[in-house]
Amino acid sequence: RGRVVPLVRPDPWLSARHIAGHLEIESVERWSPGHPASRLANGLRRTLVAGARDLPDDTRALFAGFVLGDDRGRSAVVTDDFRGAGLTHLLAVSGQNVAFVLAVLDPILRRLTLHGRLGATIAALAFFALLTRFEPSVLRATVMAGVATVAVTWGREASSVRLLALAVAALVLVDPLLVRAVGFRLSVAASAGIVVLAPRVAAALPGPSWFRLPLAVSLAAQVGVGPVLLAVFGGLPVVGVPANLLAVPA
Repeated sequence: RGRVVPLVRPDPWLSARHIAGHLEIESVERWSPGHPASRLANGLRRTLVAGARDLPDDTRALFAGFVLGDDRGRSAVVTDDFRGAGLTHLLAVSGQNVAFVLAVLDPILRRLTLHGRLGATIAALAFFALLTRFEPSVLRATVMAGVATVAVTWGREASSVRLLALAVAALVLVDPLLVRAVGFRLSVAASAGIVVLAPRVAAALPGPSWFRLPLAVSLAAQVGVGPVLLAVFGGLPVVGVPANLLAVPA
């Protein structure tokens, strides 16, 4: 039992998650442990956080952000350092994390039939989205990966541009408020820059492929997110490209 109170001032982070107020609780009469999938996700989150309890505070907060998208406990100084270096995308779960999950599951998925692989991949993507609390950037990545998996299963050719367009269109139709989430805008902008510009930039750059390809991806992503960064944060990191190149092997 309680009283619903509206937000004092608009907050883009909350509004993108459909939160318009909060409940001032007076008493709790009944409770339930939640859906089995939610209990499993919560248990795994607790296990991962417990495994990092011996790390220093700042490192533990970074770990929670890298793996789960949980930015509680992260200092403003660390956030500012990453933003100044153009590495803010590493502070939250994103398409990179989805790729890691699928890479870990790949030996298992390869043993399944084609349709079994489709079902298992979709289930793994959905569970990872639940585990990370449906962060906007994760939604973009998981839906895009899901559409790609369906296309491969059905034997349909789908370019990266088409996959991105289908994923974004589907997400915005289901949840129009996603467009207010900065993380979603940055994720879509970076992906658009990479799929549209990276191949052309790589072809124009000199040097070996191990250097040209990462550099092209970094440059294309920075061009993609540039307008969003300028509009939201008022500036662009001048060391973003070399910092991201150094972050690749790490």
